[in-house]
Amino acid sequence: MNEDLIILERKDSIAILTLNRPKVYNALNQDIKAQLVKLLDQCKNDDSIRAIILTGAGKGFCAGADMSDLSSRPSPRDVRDDLNQNYGAIVRRITEMHKPVIAAINGPMAGAGIGLGLACDYKIMADHASMRFAFVNIGLVSDAGSTWFLARSVGYTKALEIIYGGNKISAEECLKMGIVNRTYPQEDLMEAAMKLAAHLAKKPPLAFEATKRAINFALTHGLFETISFEAHAQMELIASDD
Repeated sequence: MNEDLIILERKDSIAILTLNRPKVYNALNQDIKAQLVKLLDQCKNDDSIRAIILTGAGKGFCAGADMSDLSSRPSPRDVRDDLNQNYGAIVRRITEMHKPVIAAINGPMAGAGIGLGLACDYKIMADHASMRFAFVNIGLVSDAGSTWFLARSVGYTKALEIIYGGNKISAEECLKMGIVNRTYPQEDLMEAAMKLAAHLAKKPPLAFEATKRAINFALTHGLFETISFEAHAQMELIASDD
């Protein structure tokens, strides 16, 4: 495995994970997927890390799957298993991370790269960056959780419009629709991400974990079930040292 496929930097209590395949817009091959899982686990288990930034090297954030991996023409079941076992593992680690994860979207994201970006707790985007759901144009369905995240960001009707259209969505449009939290000039993006991460890193970590679990629970449960879930989480936090 090429250890340079992802660059891990530490700045105080902040970990910066940079996808490092700029010549292919940080497309995801098998090695980089495995390394990302490993590094996310490392960040999770390191108590000195209090916030994580995910970004891309060069001009792109993440172009999704590396199509050269498909040159061997894997079977439909192989593709299904890859999505479940590898892409699913990455998205699960981001969404279940008990520390804030910030996507610093420095350029275009497409395909499974959208799933990675939207899985993060905060999404900040360079003002020239863009997003494109292009799968429908080639007879495929959007994957890596991107339909789940998009529908919950913009609603059922708008999500269908975006995915059916298969068009490039600008950073400005992403901001207006609530897909991302903020946009910044390219030269200010990482500084903004670092300031946000430093701010969040000062807050109690168990409260972040409980809040993320509560919101994810609320998305799939009713009001009174959610109240009960919140009450149990509150009890646990009051009993903690956080």
